[in-house]
Amino acid sequence: MKIYCSLALYLTIGYNFGYADSESVPCGVPKFQPVNNRVVGGHEARPGSWPWMVMLAEVGVLVCGGSILNEQFVLTAAHCFEDELSRNPIRWQAYVGKHHLNYEDASESKHHVKEIIIHPGFQNTSMKNDIALLRLQEPIIFDDYKKPICVPPTRRRVVPFNSYCYTTGWGDTRGTGDRTVLNQVMLPIVNDYFCGRADWYGQSFIRGVTFCAGYAGGGRDACTGDSGGPFNCKKDGKWYVQGVTSWGYDCAQPKWPGIYTDVSKYGTWIRETMLNSGVPLND
Repeated sequence: MKIYCSLALYLTIGYNFGYADSESVPCGVPKFQPVNNRVVGGHEARPGSWPWMVMLAEVGVLVCGGSILNEQFVLTAAHCFEDELSRNPIRWQAYVGKHHLNYEDASESKHHVKEIIIHPGFQNTSMKNDIALLRLQEPIIFDDYKKPICVPPTRRRVVPFNSYCYTTGWGDTRGTGDRTVLNQVMLPIVNDYFCGRADWYGQSFIRGVTFCAGYAGGGRDACTGDSGGPFNCKKDGKWYVQGVTSWGYDCAQPKWPGIYTDVSKYGTWIRETMLNSGVPLND
């Protein structure tokens, strides 16, 4: 089993010029549109085109990605916090408005993690319910490089099977591109029938709460370091976090597309958790 985690990282704090009223910032609408032309087999993203993208570092080392949901909450994968030590919030920092891995961008800012909220049903052996929320100590000040992504309506997938969406991250590119910048790759959502076949993932694929995305022949995929990042799908002019990058066998291999937690199945948990914290999701 492959878990999309871990890559060395040196980061420092930046600055931003934000909007006065963060609640007025619409979700899923970047100022800079993604170039439609790594993640394996992808290409460098246009700076600022995925403004909800978060880099999560544990004691200075890139471990996972995440998505901005509002000024204080980040969505990511539960398996990023695999043991008791890694579940200590003081060890984590969230970098937003970032593009380059190895140096500070003028648009970036660093935020400390106040609380790690792992889905109560998470199973680290099967990766079922691989989803988590992070509450930040310092609120994000939204600007052109820092904006929230939309959460899908509860129990309703934004786009159907065979639709093309993007996965984004700073993970391993397996030599297919520059791993020091934010990369993106376009992938189709694969029908559950194929991912559940014995010659694909078989019984390891959990129907109903996950989906897989990629190509039967491989070649394009998320990889090590991309865990927790968003699977970005666009509908009616807005981008939604349809999936959270979860796991897969190796990277970009035939019949082993990446597996993503289906965020639409967790809308109630996300909204109730944020509401109970006093910082509700602004749908």
